[in-house]
Amino acid sequence: MASTAAPTHVTESISDRKKQRELAEARQSGTAAPEVDVKTGSIINPHNPEFITKRPWYLGGNDAGPSLDHQADQRALSDRIELSLSSADRLVREQRINQKSISKSGFSAIKTNMWVEALKRNKKPYLMCRVIKIDKKRQELDVEYEDGKIEKNIRWKSKNKSHTPRVRLIKTGSRSEAIDHSTVGKETYD
Repeated sequence: MASTAAPTHVTESISDRKKQRELAEARQSGTAAPEVDVKTGSIINPHNPEFITKRPWYLGGNDAGPSLDHQADQRALSDRIELSLSSADRLVREQRINQKSISKSGFSAIKTNMWVEALKRNKKPYLMCRVIKIDKKRQELDVEYEDGKIEKNIRWKSKNKSHTPRVRLIKTGSRSEAIDHSTVGKETYD
């Protein structure tokens, strides 16, 4: 038989609620002193509603009094590091320089698991695909498209110079270059 713990919530009487309501109205009008944060000792704006200043029951912990610390970002420091606009601009500049050097070096810059654009069965449009095998001697690639199809022995450069290239490097986008999130932070969308 399981034992049940005694409830920690105590029901307030009507007179207690009336006193709390009158005190809140007095604080908002300025006749009573505002509440003080029990953790930091700073004054809490009397116009903040109770659901902001009171710690919710589902966060656990004891409710020692009014505080705003539960409103702070609760994520770990490693998750709070974000990609700033200046570091994003720096990454874009580095990526453009890197892409120029890669396009000059050509086939030697391609590595396995790198994302490129290729013509599927030599028909437009260019589709995203991942390099799964490289034959450096014959300059041929095996690629896997996003739909799972694998195409083998794709030549890096076509024999006829007038044709469009069968494979080209990705110039922009999230797959164009791997970003080290440990140094620059995570990208946010807010």
